[in-house]
Amino acid sequence: MRKWFVIGAAAALVIVAVAVLWPRGTPPPPPVSAVDSSAARVLPDFEAVEVSSGDSEGLTLTGRVLDSSGKPVAGADVSLSASAQKTLNSVRCDECGQALLACPARESGPHALAFFEQARGFLQPKATARTDAQGRFRFERLAGVSFSVWARAPGFGAAMRERAAPGEPVDLYLPPLRSIGGQVVDGAGQGLAGARVYAVSRKVPLPSETVAGPNGTFTLSGLGEGPFYVLATADGFLPAVEPLVEAGPQPVRLRLEASRTLEVRVTHQGTPVTATVRLKADHLAREARAEGGVARFEGLYPDELVVTAEAGKLGAIPRTLTLSEQLTQVTLELEEAGTLLVTVVDESGQPVPSPELVLRTSRGTAIQSQKPSTGALVQFGPLAVGDYVLEGRARGYREAQLPARVKQGETSLELELAQATLITGQVLDPYGRPAPNVSVLVQPTGDSVTADGEGNFAAAVPTPGLYELHAHHSEWGGGQVKATAPAEGVKLELEPRAALEVTVMGEGRRLEGADVVLWVDNENVFRSDTSSGPDGMVPMRGLPPGTYSLVATHRDYLPSERQKVEVVDGQTQRVTVTLEPGAVLQGEVVDTRGAPVAEASVSVLPRMAEPVVTDAQGHFEVRALKPGRPYLVEARHSRYDQRERVQGSAGGERVQVVMEERGMFSGRVVASDGEPVRRFRLDEHDVASGDGRFEVPLQTAGDRVIVSVEAPGFEPLMVDRPVQPRDLGELVLERAPSVTGLVRDEGGGPVADAVVGCDACEDSVMTGPDGRFTLPSPPFVAKFTVTARKGRLSASAAASREGQRTVELVLKPATKLYGTVYGADGRPAAGFQLEGVHADRGEPVSIVTGPDGRYSVDVAPGHYRFALGVAREFSGEPALLVQVEGGEKRLDIGPAPGSAAVTVQLKPQRGKALWVLAGDVGAVTNPPTALMRVGYGQLLYQPGGERITLQGFPPGRYTLIWTNFHTDMEEGPVVRTVQLPTSGDIILDP
Repeated sequence: MRKWFVIGAAAALVIVAVAVLWPRGTPPPPPVSAVDSSAARVLPDFEAVEVSSGDSEGLTLTGRVLDSSGKPVAGADVSLSASAQKTLNSVRCDECGQALLACPARESGPHALAFFEQARGFLQPKATARTDAQGRFRFERLAGVSFSVWARAPGFGAAMRERAAPGEPVDLYLPPLRSIGGQVVDGAGQGLAGARVYAVSRKVPLPSETVAGPNGTFTLSGLGEGPFYVLATADGFLPAVEPLVEAGPQPVRLRLEASRTLEVRVTHQGTPVTATVRLKADHLAREARAEGGVARFEGLYPDELVVTAEAGKLGAIPRTLTLSEQLTQVTLELEEAGTLLVTVVDESGQPVPSPELVLRTSRGTAIQSQKPSTGALVQFGPLAVGDYVLEGRARGYREAQLPARVKQGETSLELELAQATLITGQVLDPYGRPAPNVSVLVQPTGDSVTADGEGNFAAAVPTPGLYELHAHHSEWGGGQVKATAPAEGVKLELEPRAALEVTVMGEGRRLEGADVVLWVDNENVFRSDTSSGPDGMVPMRGLPPGTYSLVATHRDYLPSERQKVEVVDGQTQRVTVTLEPGAVLQGEVVDTRGAPVAEASVSVLPRMAEPVVTDAQGHFEVRALKPGRPYLVEARHSRYDQRERVQGSAGGERVQVVMEERGMFSGRVVASDGEPVRRFRLDEHDVASGDGRFEVPLQTAGDRVIVSVEAPGFEPLMVDRPVQPRDLGELVLERAPSVTGLVRDEGGGPVADAVVGCDACEDSVMTGPDGRFTLPSPPFVAKFTVTARKGRLSASAAASREGQRTVELVLKPATKLYGTVYGADGRPAAGFQLEGVHADRGEPVSIVTGPDGRYSVDVAPGHYRFALGVAREFSGEPALLVQVEGGEKRLDIGPAPGSAAVTVQLKPQRGKALWVLAGDVGAVTNPPTALMRVGYGQLLYQPGGERITLQGFPPGRYTLIWTNFHTDMEEGPVVRTVQLPTSGDIILDP
């Protein structure tokens, strides 16, 4: 389901690495094929749920079957099953938890295929009826509170109503029969005759299938309400999926990828070795025994994956591969390795229930994942010696990461997970039934979680306090409830409230597949949970009363003009919106030889439509554009670059985008002492190589190739070479200066296994048994802050790249910070979010007050800056500066009783700031960075007016400073002292 309140972003990283080829003249031993774990997948049982009460009294459900114009359909077959009856539409992906039919991972295709092949997970009627001459139907003696009701009739497609309740009239609008046509092709664009094509409606889970004819063309006919999940498969190919297809004239092109094979040869000192080989990728984890030194993995998609190997006490460096060829062969060299032994405990040292662990490379690529039992000792490896990152999570706990430096032998790590503050509960529909997959918005933080299939949710919040939970479903209604965290068993009940029913029209007919979005002042955004059906109607129920802006959209039409609608509590407002047809910009993407470029992402500027992906012939269509309007066309691909700007017109002639293939460049990365650098990054390519060699595609600029080289512990290197030759030779990296130091406790003893990093560092390290550490200095930063943490203890200290002495960090326990937050009216602010940052470390902190405006939270000692303004802006709003230290500290914020205010007159200037600091302040530095780390005070950067008032000061002596925030001024800072409270304005003239 779509989130009601959406702030999102998406990003994609494409990483390409090259395999080491088999040594020439060395015939491989007979390979051992890995077993595809998906082939043995056990499908759910889908146990039948009875709906009849037998001869005893029961419930009655009635309704009508109508065509899309509202005329009754006589003789329609109506079927009924319990809403609790699970179907394929309710199956979740085991890996990511999304609905299986919405999971974007290609590995989900074979999982879905098993349901079609075994005919499992589709609607099964538990009761049937037939409509009379007026299209009416009736079910009696029902047991249950919620039912799925669907209807079919000759000449019409199927339609369904979910969660129909007895006593509530049910109208089913049957769409005219539709079909989906298209073509199944291979990677070269050739049609695949005999391919099987399956489809299931995302609304009415009834299957449809056909066999592709000559040239791979197919037609799925007799379809009803969509959208549809369409899957194609053929012998020797992996399934391909289009998850959201609307029935209609637009053809669907399904490109099947030939099954890729990976052969892994494992050697030690050049001799084949029997070993365990593991693959890890998105939604993929497989392993095989390499008897005689060779393992063979079949049935793989041409995606990126990580391959590792281990045997006894030997392990191989994790290798990242992209299976671009039909057969990829790689050799992994085993070396003396180490084993990582992990225990997962809470803050009191007790085992964490059912944790999940992921081991990653230092660059974040997942290598292995495990879900051990409570209290189990978890073993990773043998692993090649080097730096890794261990990531852990568990229900009810905050996620945590630890750097893991693996050495030969055993390395033990204790991963501590801190308990999270939770609000748990259940979303219920207006009939008190669990409402599945509904998004729950948590205010004031703005975070959201999604309820599971039984309506249960668990929201982690930053601190104990008062929170307001909002939920909305466009059909079932909306609701909100306040809860004081931590809280269990919260009931979030959906109610009809104000309702809006939007009928979307286009070209004189009702449009299926339309969506609606409503908003108030760019906030409180409501999106339809499902697209319109054959009746063109999009319900938006459960709205808070008020005036909204409305826009309707459809993939083939231009968005509607924004219009205002007003909804009233307890009433249903009906609106009709007409969409104008959009124009299509068509074209193809080719390389410099004229060959098509498949799977290129094509977008237009201005961005009036979502990016599209080219098919096997390089063709693309960007739809729903303004007719006749010119657009810039941009194509992106991991192995190609667009050289020239291309402009096209929506509805005009086809355009051609020419892309130049990136050249393959090789070379070797070494340290200044000649030792190979085994893990490094070339632009966007992560490379792991035992001898430092690489071969990757790089972008060129004319006759030059310019590439950055980065590796942990080394200074970045920018390489600028001629395009020819393609061998870049040896790229020598200089080791970065290191910061050495000692972490000790308050008693002076060394602290082992403390995590040490810095505010500008990407990586972190752990202290040894003697509490000492060596941390590479971050590049391009002269001064930085080194931090150390172990459990609830932490410390920080300033450091620099040049002439740095040994840094000593003394771990101190957290300080209990407590107090009351007051609003502008002087009353305690309940449920107020206080946001700040640890000025020494750059770490954010978020606090939410309780019903009485009070808060209590444990924070690391140090200097903090808290935002006091409503908009949380640094410019134009006051910030509180405070030093936190000791066992506990009371901090009341805002105009508390007995506090004072100060009014200042000044001439606002760009880049200037006002400080009001407790006590007397000495000389002001240039720039005045020292003023950010004071005991107590307020800062106002770039005031918005000539007369400003700051509130909430404890009575006493204060120093006012008006100066440039970034640099010193010629006239110097203006400094005044004042005793608060005071009467009259303070005038600050330069």
